[in-house]
Amino acid sequence: MDALPPISQATSRPKWKAWLAALLLGTSFTALSAPHTPAPVFKGVLHARGPHGVQTDIRFAPRRLIAQVHEPHMCVLHAHLVHGDPHTSRYAIETPRGGRFCDELVGGEIVIHPRSRNEVTAEFRSARMDWSGNFRRHASGH
Repeated sequence: MDALPPISQATSRPKWKAWLAALLLGTSFTALSAPHTPAPVFKGVLHARGPHGVQTDIRFAPRRLIAQVHEPHMCVLHAHLVHGDPHTSRYAIETPRGGRFCDELVGGEIVIHPRSRNEVTAEFRSARMDWSGNFRRHASGH
């Protein structure tokens, strides 16, 4: 018959395993129950030099933004923050996902000028095009 380990060794292992499991479960529960704050969405119209514009949504996330350009151009731009201060934020445009309009912005930038907590001016710039517009914060789900 095998000898049993002393009581102090036999009970110490399960205690630390139970403590670790409780810690992980508590951390997971806290993360799952924390309220999810959706990224702010700003809606507006981008204009070039003419009167016609294109509806665009800009969704801000930490150090990133996603711009959804609507019909007739239909494309999505992802950009990452390269410079930010209270007056101007510059985002480098990453490889676009479909649409000639977005393809024309390859190698360009999106410059954001906050006007208030709920309004920004956005400039979409590249060597081939320059569009800008005013955007207003919208509540999620609208």
